[in-house]
Formats: sequence, C-alpha cells, structure tokens
Amino acid sequence: MEEGGKVGEGAGLDTRGQKIKASFLRCIPALAAGSFLLAWLAAFSSLDLPEAAYVFLMPLLLWFMVRPTLIQVAVWVYPAAFIGWLVHISWLPSFTDHLNLPLGGLLGWLSASLLAAVLAIFILLWALAAAWLVGRACRGDTFNRILVMLALAGIWVVLEWVRSWIFTGFPWLPLAASQWQRPIMLQALSVTGAAGLSFILVFFNAGLSFYALSLTRWRGKRWWERLSPEFYAAFGALGAVLLLGIQQAGSYSQRQTLFDVAFVQPYIDAPEKWDIAYAQESFATIEHLSELAAYLQPDILLWPEATLPFPLKSRYEVEKWMGGLSQSIGKPILAGAVVVEPAIEAGGDNRWYNGVFWVDPQKGVDLENYYAKRHLVPFGEYVPFSRWLPFLKKVVPLDGEFHRGESAKLINYTTRIRTVRIAPLICYEDIFPALARSSARAGTDVFFVATNNAWFGEGNGAWQHAAHSVLRAVETRRPVLRCGNAGWSGWIDDYGHIRHISLDRDGSIFFRGVDSATITRSSQWVGRQTFYVRYGEWFVGFSALLCVPAFIRLRRVMDY
Repeated sequence: MEEGGKVGEGAGLDTRGQKIKASFLRCIPALAAGSFLLAWLAAFSSLDLPEAAYVFLMPLLLWFMVRPTLIQVAVWVYPAAFIGWLVHISWLPSFTDHLNLPLGGLLGWLSASLLAAVLAIFILLWALAAAWLVGRACRGDTFNRILVMLALAGIWVVLEWVRSWIFTGFPWLPLAASQWQRPIMLQALSVTGAAGLSFILVFFNAGLSFYALSLTRWRGKRWWERLSPEFYAAFGALGAVLLLGIQQAGSYSQRQTLFDVAFVQPYIDAPEKWDIAYAQESFATIEHLSELAAYLQPDILLWPEATLPFPLKSRYEVEKWMGGLSQSIGKPILAGAVVVEPAIEAGGDNRWYNGVFWVDPQKGVDLENYYAKRHLVPFGEYVPFSRWLPFLKKVVPLDGEFHRGESAKLINYTTRIRTVRIAPLICYEDIFPALARSSARAGTDVFFVATNNAWFGEGNGAWQHAAHSVLRAVETRRPVLRCGNAGWSGWIDDYGHIRHISLDRDGSIFFRGVDSATITRSSQWVGRQTFYVRYGEWFVGFSALLCVPAFIRLRRVMDY
C-alpha cells in the first residue's frame, strides 16, 4: 500500500508538472509579443538604449521556432505592433488640438490610431513571412538558416521602402534611425543608404536567434559540432559595419569652416501664428530675437518654417518688413515663410507655397529665387481627394491648399572665400531620402531644415524628427542645419556627429531664444558625391534579390 501511495503521489506531481508546462507554453505568445514591444520602444526611447535594436526581434523569432500557426502570429504580433506605433506617434494628437477643431483631442487620437493601424500592417507582413521561413529553417541545415537570415533582413528593408512611398509615404523611424546617436554605426549609409543599416540590424537579430537555438542542441555533440556559423555570420556583418565606421573616422579631422549661423527660435504657438489678433506680438518677438541674434555676430540668421503670421506677396507687404529688419541688423536671413503667388488663369485661385527665402541687407527679399516645399503634409497643407470630398478642406489650417514645389532649388551664399550652395528642406521633408538625394545631386554644400515642431507639442516628436536629419547627413556627406520654431535646433556634420544642439538653462530644446554655432564640412567630400547619392536605393533591390533563394529552397519543405 505504501508503494502504491508513492506511485499515486508521483503521478500527481507529473500531472501538475504537465499543467505548469502547458500553462507556460500558453504564455509564450504573450511573452514574445510583449518582449518585442518593450525592446522596440526602448530602441527609440529617450533612455539612450539604441542597442535594444540588436535584440528586439529575438523574442518573436524564438517563438516562431516552436512553429505557431500564422493565425496565432497575426493575433499577437499585430496588436503589439499597433501599440508600439501608437506610442511612437503619440505626438500626433497635438496637431488637431492646435487646429481647434470640434472634438479635436478625440479626432487626434483617432487619426493617430488609424495611422498606427496602417503602419502595423508592415510589421505584421514581416512577422508572417518570418514565421513561415523560420519554422522551416529550424529543420534544415546551416545553409538554409543563413539564407533565411538574409531573407528576413531583405524583407524588412523592402517593406520599409514600400512604406516610404505608398499613400504619399511616411518613412518615419526606419530601424536605422535607432542608431542616430551612434555615428560609428552610420558610416555605411554613404554607400547603402539607411536600408543597409536596417538590414544589418535585422540580420544580427536573426543570427543571435539561431545561435540561441543551437545552444539547445549541444548535448552529446563534440566541440567542433557546437560552432554556430549563424553566430559568426551575424557578428561578421556587424563587425564589418564597425570597421567601416572606424576607418571613416580617420578622415574626420580634415575640415573647412563654412560660416557662422545664429538660430532664432521664436516658439510662437501654432494657433497664435495664424491669428491676426497676435500678429503684432509675433512680429515684435521675431524682431527682438533677430536683433539679439545679430549681437552674436553670425554670418547668417536662420528662421524656422513659416516664421511670419502673414504671407509674402500679399496686401500686408511683409517682404518690406523683412528687408528692413535685415538692413537694420546688417545680417542676411535664411527665412522660412509662406508666399501667395497670383493665379495663373483669370478667375482661378491664388497659389500658396511653403518656402525658404534669402533676405539680403542691401537687396531685401529675393521673391523670385526661393525654395518651395516639394512634399506636402496630407491634411495639414493639402487634402487628398479634395476634388471629390470638398468638405475635407475644413481640416486644412489655412484659407486654401498649398501647391507643391517642383525642383531642388539651391540658395547661394557668397562668403569672403567661397560661394556656398544651401539646399533647404521644409518640415518633414528630411525624412524622405529621395528629396535630400536630389538636392545633393543638384550640387548642394549644406542642408538647411526649417521646421515647426510646435504643432506636435513637447514630446518625442522633435527628437524623432531630428534623427532623420542625421541619416541624411551621412547618406550625402553634407552637413545639416536645423532651425525649429520650438526646437530641435542645431547642426549635424557630414559624418553624423551632432555638433551642436540649442538648449536653454534647464537643458531643454523647447524654449524661446537664440543661439549660434560655427559650421564646418569635411574637406574630403568637397565636390564629391557618395555612392548612395549616385545610385540611390540600389540596396533595396539587392535586398529583394536576397529574399528569393530562401523561398525557393524552402518551398518543398512540408507545409507550415
């Protein structure tokens, strides 16, 4: 009887152990999706944890190795991706708040949720393809797994590229942007563009995941059988990027001084800027700050996007005021401003442009040779499908829609030594690599990003936006100057080093005031174009080709 009691007790323990194991297995999807979400958020957070991007996909990839169904993948990954994107773009509702629309706060969160839902689809598509590939690769040999690593990275790159142009494009926060404060990781961008670094990060995640799988299969194997080619491939790719970064650092010290600039941050609240009741106050603020900036003895004053409350070429004759201010302080101004061009046809509407203008102390505002924004903000500067849905025009914060600029117009500034060609980019144009690339091909020496992030409050939006300027600087090997109405103002050199950020006494980028900096450039890249500028998104096509072998080789493996 005693032995029987022990047998029964052991059976009970086995049953409890099986229940515990079953409960743990049921928790794996939630743990995988939750860990992915936390690591992804950490990679782009203000906590200075960009290294989280090296492992953020590992929880999902390890889960895919136990072969969940594609329905399970969709059920768990899509909500995690949606929440992640909603957190990343949580600054968006501030835009509708500033428009003072009915139910503005609710409308803002609905808009952010809709955008997050669309962006999450790209993460879901990658996860479904990854689950299909990883489930098969686990039963294959090393060659299969390396092919899958290449395919996983290639699919990610292709999906990021699609996101950059579909529905007018929103390439916000590509994976490469997580490394914006790690210049040593960015140097390959001058060859591959941001796509190359996104590829390496996903490839590294996949390699570590397969290495973790190999650790579970070491029992009974000799030491040479425990070597993981996937591990060495992952670290080899990462090592190549680091070596390139170290090699590029050798030419960093050879620099030329271009000019001194003063950043003017008026920090005028978005609704007040267009309210005629605050116009006089706005002009007084801009004039006072510009006079303060002139005391810093810069060569050029920089104004942010749409600085003034009234447009140029209008009945307010703002251009006369700008020219008079430039003459009184004796300094040229590179100014963001709205302009109204007369209608081309009789009875037609005037054409609004969001532009950057050169203001000379002697000649005044150059109203003919100005840069007009080429990529407009949907529902901010124009309404998609407004011809068929005219009621949607009410969401545009001005009396009419903006028109798109057609060319990468450069503004020339002649110093005592040389003529410097400046390529303006307005608002979020710096998140589009193609626009910066076209300006670089036009022969620019330096970029100037005029923006107004006050629309999006004092959250992470301004920092996230600045990260894209770092990518453009390295891709083109051209310095990038930024001036924001509220911040981020500063400049980034041609190797991705953040050389200066305008901060107040509390260390915040959000303030009203002025600041100055000396702008330099690399002597090595004067008059030269990078491989990326010459050949564009060649790496995206290369990544697409790398996806093919894995699907061909694994298509005959038993159905998922």
